[in-house]
Amino acid sequence: QALHRSGWGGLASNRSPDETGQLGDMTRAISVPSLLIGLGAGLASALLFAAPMGGSMLAMPLFFLAPMPLAIAALGWGTPAGLAAVAAGLAAIGLGLGSRAAFVFGLADALPIVVATHLFGLARLADPSEPTSGEWYPLGRVLTAIAAMVSIGVIGIGVVLGFDTDELTRDMLEAFRAMQVHGAGAGATADPAQLEPFVRAMVRIIPVLFPAGWFLVVTLDLWVAARVVAKSGRMARPNEDVAAVELPIPAGLVFAAAFAAMFLDGAIGLVASVITGVLFSAHLLVGLGIVHTLARRSEARIIILAFVYGLALLFSLPLLLIALAGVLEPHFGLRRRGGAGGPN
Repeated sequence: QALHRSGWGGLASNRSPDETGQLGDMTRAISVPSLLIGLGAGLASALLFAAPMGGSMLAMPLFFLAPMPLAIAALGWGTPAGLAAVAAGLAAIGLGLGSRAAFVFGLADALPIVVATHLFGLARLADPSEPTSGEWYPLGRVLTAIAAMVSIGVIGIGVVLGFDTDELTRDMLEAFRAMQVHGAGAGATADPAQLEPFVRAMVRIIPVLFPAGWFLVVTLDLWVAARVVAKSGRMARPNEDVAAVELPIPAGLVFAAAFAAMFLDGAIGLVASVITGVLFSAHLLVGLGIVHTLARRSEARIIILAFVYGLALLFSLPLLLIALAGVLEPHFGLRRRGGAGGPN
């Protein structure tokens, strides 16, 4: 069955309704062309992942694009193609860069993309009497799943590779001392002991900032991949207003609990920091959707959006307020109060 009458169906075939008027088969059959496309996508993803190994900072944007080929393969040719892409990417990176690099690729890139693309293609019959009434898996839950997978991936990488705040603080202070010893010029220099509280604070915030940034990278790659697949005509899921995405209420509660626990010492504080960073970015996207929705009511929406994004890039407080709006949205319905407006 293309769509199960109870629960969510299989992965979308990215096809139009068939001749019978029903939605196309939701589970992509494994075929040689789809597997070959998956293998090619996996090798492309591996090349992008390995781009920074050349030593050039200009290659970092390529590294951030590594999840995109996986997403294109999975969205356009189904989960089997996506899994083939993951397998090819893991094999190529493992052979070229070693098992640790493959482990990082699997948790950071493959895990969130495979789960998100699978959920993105799930659908069920909204009305059993209407074979064409497809209800797609909510985008808000897809976003929540990405947050969960990124959190699991970052925590897993931290456990295997190791993340010790005290050791990293000492390493950074040693690097600072080495810079002072080898640096030229006279004059007063800062005492490393005086810098320790600042360095320790910076190290402590890394488990928040990195997951927050990586969540945005994965989500942006998935969005671009969906646009590419839609342009190719292989997307069965209809175009949706991404500005209307709303996270489930429990996501906000988990965010609040993680934020309170991130100030604890030890592993609990580190895990809570990761979850806080990821859910902050997730609610930030929801808040930006609210801004876009409300701006649609004004003829000066371009100016309003440019002003908001400019403030967000320059200062931290607007980001906090926008994320807070995303947390409050399920409770107060800010979009409904402000009106939906047209597409943007």
